Amino acid sequence: MNKLLVTGAVMAVTGFSSQAVSTEAQIDALQNEILKIKQDMASDKSKAYFKKGKGLSIKSSDGKFSFEIKGRLMYDLSAITAGNDTVDNPSRADNIGTFGNEFRRARFTIKGEVGDGWGFAFQPDFAETVADNVGGSATGPKGVDVKDALIYKKIKGIGKISIGNVKSAGGLWENTSSNSILFMERPMYNEAANLAHRAGIHYDTAGAFGKKFPLHLKATLGVGAEGAWRQEQEDSDTIEDNYVASVATHYTHVVGKKHYVMIGGSYTYENHSDLRTRSVEARAQGVHTLGEKILDTNLSDIESYSYGGPQFAYSNGPLFTAGEYYYVNASRLPDSADDLKTYDDYNANGASIFAHYFLTGGAHVALKPAKGSISGVKCKAAMGCTAAKVMFEFANFASDEASENATDAKVIHMGLNHYFNSNVRLMIDAARGLYQGGTGMSTDAKGTNVTHNMTSIQTRLHLKW
Repeated sequence: MNKLLVTGAVMAVTGFSSQAVSTEAQIDALQNEILKIKQDMASDKSKAYFKKGKGLSIKSSDGKFSFEIKGRLMYDLSAITAGNDTVDNPSRADNIGTFGNEFRRARFTIKGEVGDGWGFAFQPDFAETVADNVGGSATGPKGVDVKDALIYKKIKGIGKISIGNVKSAGGLWENTSSNSILFMERPMYNEAANLAHRAGIHYDTAGAFGKKFPLHLKATLGVGAEGAWRQEQEDSDTIEDNYVASVATHYTHVVGKKHYVMIGGSYTYENHSDLRTRSVEARAQGVHTLGEKILDTNLSDIESYSYGGPQFAYSNGPLFTAGEYYYVNASRLPDSADDLKTYDDYNANGASIFAHYFLTGGAHVALKPAKGSISGVKCKAAMGCTAAKVMFEFANFASDEASENATDAKVIHMGLNHYFNSNVRLMIDAARGLYQGGTGMSTDAKGTNVTHNMTSIQTRLHLKW
């Protein structure tokens, strides 16, 4: 009996030992298989992964190929709360005490890289579906506005060259994306003098010189009208000599963490010797829901329209300040009949000074040396980040030509920005403007000797991804 027990015990121990050895071997084999999979993943450049913080973005392991879907939605409410715009016709109520609402922007961007520095971008805007100057009517022309439609090539140490419909080189606020501007609309002078998106050849240093030499340079050589990303052969007579060129440069000095100084300037030249006309327009104090514009004229007999000027920005912790000055000139052509100039050269100017201070949340406004512009605010506070802001702007687009509308505008803006997080913000802008001349808020011209004013308040819910 004892022999049977001993024999059984030996057999049990032997079996257990064999099983343990087998299990250990299986574990070793599994570990080897996992190691092999890791090595295969590291060596297989065709695999891709989702990139954190870049919306819906897929990127290959070697970084050569990528695909990204981005977008922005901006919903606005606006009200005209006071003013004396009825000065020419007291019986008409005009727009005083009215309100408007719209999706200011509803953009979706598809971007991608296809290897060796080649890439593309396509950005339609579904909010631009009703034409201006239709009296607020929803029956205006419908369509989808294409902002970006481009192919680019990045060259190490040189920068990025883009072909197609691209955001052109411009001033401080024009160069800053609508995702990052700190008030709801760019200054009035900017609306009257910018290229926006133009078809052509575009160059951007895009950080090519590195952090040791943070110089940013952007240049545009374009043709045709704003947003004319498709121009057929039949259009050649109207765009043959309608070419544009612009350059913007910025130097950003990084003083310390959250402490930046940026100086720069821009210049733009538009040739109009073929059509001989150029529209000059601006909405009163940036109220985009106003279909009629305070400045709404066509310059005639012009050969060129040029503008630009210096700019600065300063960011230090919760404080951000910026300023810009613009000078505008239109060179006249002589009348073809008598070879004499009907009008003198047209001159205008404008400027803005802006301050933005974070009251809560500990956020700051960063400047991007590689782009020469404001970067999006990063808010990580649990209760969000709140900032107070103020801006003064003027736009002196006065003229002594009785046949052309003109205005001399001075506007003070105040408001709050609340960032719920880095991708959602609420903007509130209140403004009071004083205008000498201009069309006012109706279709009737007020005349150059009429002084009128307007008080407005606007709010925007802005979501980006």
